[in-house]
Amino acid sequence: MHALKPEQQLREVAARYALVERIRAFSLCLHCNLPLEEATADLVVHRVPERIRLHYTRFMHCAGCDRVYWQGSHWSRMREVLAGALDVPLADMG
Repeated sequence: MHALKPEQQLREVAARYALVERIRAFSLCLHCNLPLEEATADLVVHRVPERIRLHYTRFMHCAGCDRVYWQGSHWSRMREVLAGALDVPLADMG
């Protein structure tokens, strides 16, 4: 029998393909799937809203599509979901 809820489905897929050992959460661009690179605040300051610049100092950048990412509230929520669904410590989720 297969799970119907997304978190349970994730757990099934991760178990079937042994993904937990290879997971690299938040390392790829959500738009073009290329690897993200560290970017200093100086390099992205003109690309993020002022409220973000005031609260965050660590940024990731995609060289392919030029998107900028930071560890905001969405990142925190997704870390918790992944850790819970995959039954791994929160510290292992990036």
